[in-house]
Amino acid sequence: MKLIRNQYLLNKYITGVTITYLAWYLLNALYLFIRHDALEHYGDIIGIDVYDNIRSELNFALFANGFISIFLSIFSWNFYYFLDRRGRMGSTKRILIALMMVIIVTPTFTLLTGYVGRIFFPGGIPYFNNLNEGSFFIYMFYVFISTVMINSLFQLKDILGPELFSTVIQGNYYVPKEEERIFMFLDLNNSTTIAECLGHLKYSHFISDCYTFMTDAIDQNKASVYQYVGDEIVLTWPLKKGLKNNRCIQILFDIQNELESKRDYFINNYGSVPVFKAGVHAGNVAATQIGVIKREMAYHGDVVNSTSRLQEMCKELNVNYLISEFLVKKLNYNFVELGVVQPRGKYQKIKVFGLENQISYQPISSQSVG
Repeated sequence: MKLIRNQYLLNKYITGVTITYLAWYLLNALYLFIRHDALEHYGDIIGIDVYDNIRSELNFALFANGFISIFLSIFSWNFYYFLDRRGRMGSTKRILIALMMVIIVTPTFTLLTGYVGRIFFPGGIPYFNNLNEGSFFIYMFYVFISTVMINSLFQLKDILGPELFSTVIQGNYYVPKEEERIFMFLDLNNSTTIAECLGHLKYSHFISDCYTFMTDAIDQNKASVYQYVGDEIVLTWPLKKGLKNNRCIQILFDIQNELESKRDYFINNYGSVPVFKAGVHAGNVAATQIGVIKREMAYHGDVVNSTSRLQEMCKELNVNYLISEFLVKKLNYNFVELGVVQPRGKYQKIKVFGLENQISYQPISSQSVG
């Protein structure tokens, strides 16, 4: 599929449809129980015993809800996906697609529910009434509000990222907490030269493609994107998660292998294959949510600054990757000791290491440097 450019987006699509289905079933069930209680209460007021009839209708409606929710979940998730991809379409194309969705989906939904419902109930599926009934318009308004709510949550998750989204939902990090984390600053080699050759607009597409092709490596190695800063991306892990299976090092090989596999694409479109340099370090930081108008996650501490300085020193030491001694002692790779450096603006010196056999971009053996 052309629109799905990596495994992460495919998994996201499948997971999104599944979650949306569950959300629609629960929201529709809520709607059904609200109407059930209202009708039962109305029957009590006018003195009519309608409980048995209403209960049988409710049971059937809940069963039918399973099929209706499939339709609604596929529709609403694809509508979200369309909104997510709208930047790649022209205004006319977006308007035409939106009109087609309204013209095709609404009558189809109405005819199907009406037809299926009349097989079992002459008046249509209970609670999901025909278009000429006022309650149908109430239900359509309910669907509209629910669609906005579900899509807003997905959009918020994309904006914040999975880790920050979960912390916002759980209410964590409103008060600063100390954590031991790994940080990686990845920066594009020769970015100034590439930008001058491509121009700012095409260079922006170039960087966007780089980040897109990195996505699988980032996802598979359980990294969180802390920040995008121009042509630099900052990744982070809780210490134990980043050390497991040497993820904080394996991701370097996975990213470069992925970019190398797209060599023809980059050469044909941009005339250059991206290569990134990285500084990797770990230690204690204060983690908290900051901001009022715009809220985001922030990590404060010497570790963050030192990692940034290590990335800057890659060019000076003529290596692609620099790893601090603190992290090297905890990993199962062979490293090349490059000496003790004093990063810019820092009083404390750091012993740094590079990776053996960088040209092949493959994992080395399994001995750690003590």
